Amino acid sequence: MFDYNEQVKAYETDCVNLPQAVKDKLRDQREANRTRLKRNRPDWIRLNDDHFIPQGSMAIGTTVQEENNAYDIDDGVWFHKDDLKKKDGTAYTARETQEMVRDSVKDPNFNKQPEIHNNCVRVFYAEGHHVDIPCYRKLDADTDKERQELAGAAGFTASDPTEINRWFIDRVEALNKQRDGAGSQLRVMIRLMKRFARSRGEHWDVPNGLKLTMLVEECAPSYYERDDEAFYWLLSKLKTRLSTNLEVENRAQTKTPKDKLTKSASDANMVELRTRVGEALDKLLVLHRPDCTKQQARVAWDWVFQSDGYFEAYDKDSAKAHALFSKAALVNAGLASTNSAGVIVPALVGAGVPNLAHKFYGDDSDKQG
Repeated sequence: MFDYNEQVKAYETDCVNLPQAVKDKLRDQREANRTRLKRNRPDWIRLNDDHFIPQGSMAIGTTVQEENNAYDIDDGVWFHKDDLKKKDGTAYTARETQEMVRDSVKDPNFNKQPEIHNNCVRVFYAEGHHVDIPCYRKLDADTDKERQELAGAAGFTASDPTEINRWFIDRVEALNKQRDGAGSQLRVMIRLMKRFARSRGEHWDVPNGLKLTMLVEECAPSYYERDDEAFYWLLSKLKTRLSTNLEVENRAQTKTPKDKLTKSASDANMVELRTRVGEALDKLLVLHRPDCTKQQARVAWDWVFQSDGYFEAYDKDSAKAHALFSKAALVNAGLASTNSAGVIVPALVGAGVPNLAHKFYGDDSDKQG
């Protein structure tokens, strides 16, 4: 298979994985919500740092860069069941628990105040992202019978907020014992699969990140050191798997049978994923030809990820491509400035003015060579 690993790895680093500065900003905003909740909650409700539960892709390291900063950060909170009551001693309903959290995280500086969304309280940010706060009550805390229930539209329902985190971290550790770096590569495969699935925006109707995570963990090979090879054979195994079964289970669960994440045996977005994976493999077949050229490999991988010209730029000048594209997420998140020489730099490094907009390779309005 034609070796295009250097370019695929660089693309994942520069254009897919979330830069540390953006992660730090999102975590700072998460911490601000926690501080508001601790400060504004009713004083009889016990709450400290141990009551917060990071969840979702940020918690397991599989968040990818999003257009318009459309990040979905999950940060759960649990309360002792005995604390969730009104002054007259009446127990909070699930809705009242969510209302208490919503009111506690409100801030006059928000353009849009927090809202209740089915199974969470959602906090909105002007940059485009939001933080979801699932609310749990804990029963029989610190006993063998300890369990948690999630507040939602259907009332309180049994839920384990750390189940997926524990499962995924255990899988990463187990893979790293099999081959050094295999667990870290699993995260890379999930991020690349998310990028592929979202590469056509609303033109493709594909499964959400949780379903993709489960599918990648199930199908990703662990014995290819090159990321380009690993991703190709992931697509190949995924195609075979989807040809016989379009349902996705919650693989983090230990019970049998496991809960289904899909609604039916033939969800439309799963059918589309199968189709798109097949198309990607057709495009990548050229990589197995003995006379495959770098240009042919570039065209094939560019079709898969719709890289906005990254691969072409990298093959021309890798250093220049890295310098340009690695700043895109910082610019979009308002974390970059332009210094006196007109160079994009992190906002906290040197003097500069905040960036409003910059053009990158692939912008129709400003093609660059």
